[in-house]
Amino acid sequence: MELQGVLVRKIKNLVVILSLMALTATASALGLRLEEFTPIKYFTKEDWSQAKQVAKTALEQGKLDETFDWHNESSGHSGSYTVLRRVEIDGRNCGDLLIKHKAGPANARGDYRFCQMPNGEWKTMGRAPSN
Repeated sequence: MELQGVLVRKIKNLVVILSLMALTATASALGLRLEEFTPIKYFTKEDWSQAKQVAKTALEQGKLDETFDWHNESSGHSGSYTVLRRVEIDGRNCGDLLIKHKAGPANARGDYRFCQMPNGEWKTMGRAPSN
């Protein structure tokens, strides 16, 4: 069982890395140097841990327009997640969050859709559609 958990974590990390690579490649094709302007370039392991926990809380407990903040005292990095929408897609619980991150000299914001998978984990489905 423990081995399965390790494998699942490694797969999730790989999915995140591949998603970021695809986003960076797209930005590069457009002549943008995304990695220079995105706060995640500066995130520490603890930043990621805090950010993911707060995002999960926002998705599972947040009311519409409610904002959940995180701040890592060690790194000085911070962010927030605001619940924009709740929707059901193909029988799955989904939600749109306005994400704001600040780390190093970089600030970023964007609306993203997350859906809960059968195993209970939340997975980003990409940018949230605009109304």
